[in-house]
Amino acid sequence: MSNLIIKRPDNIFRLFSSLGNLKGVGEKKLQLLEKKIGPYLINLLFYLPTSSIDRFKNKSLKTINNNEIITCEVEVLEVNIPPYNFRKKVNISKIITFGLNEESNVRLDIIYFGKNTQYLKNIYQVGKKLIVSGKFESFNGLAQIVHPDYVFPIKEKHKVPKIENKYPLFEGVNQKFISKIIDEGQKRIPEITEWLSETIIKQYQFHDWKTSIRKIHIPENISDTNLNSVYRKRLALDELIANQISMSLLKNKISKLQNKNILKNSNLVNDFYKIIPFQLTENQEKAINEIKTDLFAKNTMIRMLQGDVGSGKTIVAFISILHAVSDGSQAVLLVPTEILAIQHFNSIKSLTKTLKIKVALLLGESRSVEPKKNRLETIEKIKQGEIQIIIGTHALFSKKIQYKNLSLAVIDEQHRFGVKQRVEISEKGTNVNVLVMTATPIPRSLALTAYGDMDISSIREKPIGRMPIKTYVTPQSKLEDVLLSIQRAIRNGDLIYWVCPLIEESEGLDLIAVNERFLFLKKYFREYSISLVHGKQNQEEREKSIEDFKNGNSKILVATTVIEVGVDIPDATIMVIECAERFGLAQIHQLRGRVGRSNKQSSCILLYKSQLSSIAYSRLKILKETDDGFEIAENDLILRGAGEILGSKQSGNINFKFVDLHIHSDLIPIARKEAENLLNNNMQSHKVNTLLSIFENNESIKLLKGG
Repeated sequence: MSNLIIKRPDNIFRLFSSLGNLKGVGEKKLQLLEKKIGPYLINLLFYLPTSSIDRFKNKSLKTINNNEIITCEVEVLEVNIPPYNFRKKVNISKIITFGLNEESNVRLDIIYFGKNTQYLKNIYQVGKKLIVSGKFESFNGLAQIVHPDYVFPIKEKHKVPKIENKYPLFEGVNQKFISKIIDEGQKRIPEITEWLSETIIKQYQFHDWKTSIRKIHIPENISDTNLNSVYRKRLALDELIANQISMSLLKNKISKLQNKNILKNSNLVNDFYKIIPFQLTENQEKAINEIKTDLFAKNTMIRMLQGDVGSGKTIVAFISILHAVSDGSQAVLLVPTEILAIQHFNSIKSLTKTLKIKVALLLGESRSVEPKKNRLETIEKIKQGEIQIIIGTHALFSKKIQYKNLSLAVIDEQHRFGVKQRVEISEKGTNVNVLVMTATPIPRSLALTAYGDMDISSIREKPIGRMPIKTYVTPQSKLEDVLLSIQRAIRNGDLIYWVCPLIEESEGLDLIAVNERFLFLKKYFREYSISLVHGKQNQEEREKSIEDFKNGNSKILVATTVIEVGVDIPDATIMVIECAERFGLAQIHQLRGRVGRSNKQSSCILLYKSQLSSIAYSRLKILKETDDGFEIAENDLILRGAGEILGSKQSGNINFKFVDLHIHSDLIPIARKEAENLLNNNMQSHKVNTLLSIFENNESIKLLKGG
């Protein structure tokens, strides 16, 4: 079904009706909803509650705890509603009631604050029996509810929802409004063709999609909205199937039949092996062979190379590039930052000194430091095929750049890019193999979803001779001790990274600013030169700072996370990370990997604010106890979720609404099989289109639809 035409089936058009059609949604409200939720009914149905309240869990005033929700039956004993007084900012109205049934004869005060509360006289009359629901508080020993959420005559008890969802709010809407329009919206869900196989429906006792989405919004029991509920699991499986279908179709879009013969015995590669000054690990050799097999295969490659920090992915990628260009074709290395591009360029230029290969650096037009004339000459040489290896940033797949015979695109630090970039770079030639690299090991569940269109090679071994990095978790109050140990290290000839989370003081956030810390350290270590690197500097400033540090002219490099990847300075042996509790585990592991790149003992010091919760401390302790990036990545997925790990661009590939990868990982193999069955049966194209349309906000599905 690779030639499937993606289009929205007629029977689900009602899901894409405007929210303006719902009762109570005027022009102003519609603008707010479109901005925060989306324009269509399907967007509203996918606007999920953050929590749920069982309003009838607590019914007795005798056993209720402070700040819990209670729903109880009461009789009004006394009403005190002061007359309207425009001079008073706030009037306090008090209705004294006593409980009935389970809370028999217990007094409950109902309090309202407001300038004009005369309307309350219509609700509360002495002797009237009511059902009241709201947050219970004990004030001066008296039970009270301030501004109850629901008050009805007892005969209208059914109007108080048993289970009430709480939705994320934004300016201009409240819970009652969101609940009301969702209640109306779910009544408009059309009957939808079933796409799940009968076997799976019976095995898991799944309800249909319509029932499942309704039960999430209008649950009968508190368990209905749980991540493990049958309704949530059904919707999670649907979303995973849509994801697997889109990834499979994308792979077909990127991976094409090769119509050229790649040289299988490359003298270029053999010559390079003779000059490598170190021995490759078994994992590196295995990855090289997997990539080489793909390059010589019938279809173009789409593969991920993942490895732990400092595991030697770059040399594997470079040997793969040599295999690709051995027949005279071209290869590109796409990286996210100028710092990384320049570093790779210098490294590859050095490695290819004795090889007959031309290498070029290509940055964005506005960021390039070379004269415009030289840049235009480089672009022309690329077009003519005179340059075999091109290293650069996003400029590599701009419309201005044309390649004569591009055969391999290597994308470094994949988490900084998205599916869109994979497609764009693959379309720069007729036989473009794609290899993406990531230094952040990908948890298995994430690999099968965000990267389901790729085969994966992994490098778990560290290069021979590398020592484990010692990690210390230290409170900020011991800063002086850290400074003294750094002074000793500098005297021994070591270089130090010092990472801060912000460039400038941020009001309301007690974080150390990089500029502030730079000035402090400059004053403290008067006898030494100190460099500063952050994203707001221009390219020349950053390059000079890193070069001074690399050469040992400066002893400390104060930086933001701009040095998270690619900066390789073997003499740097200490990494200090301030406000470490603010970073993700995988990111700290990446930063820690900037040291430990020689045979010297290296250290990482995680500084944290003194008042740290036990959970936050246990997170940092994980880094102290293990340097296995794969294990750290699994913990990071549990703690932070897929979106934060992948980054803003890459997380758009998934944009999951119902799936929690930690909880629903067991559904992934089922989703893969269901997706395969749907794609292998041409009679199922209607079901595939329905599924892809419902989950069309997934970035990969947008690409398939030409969005």
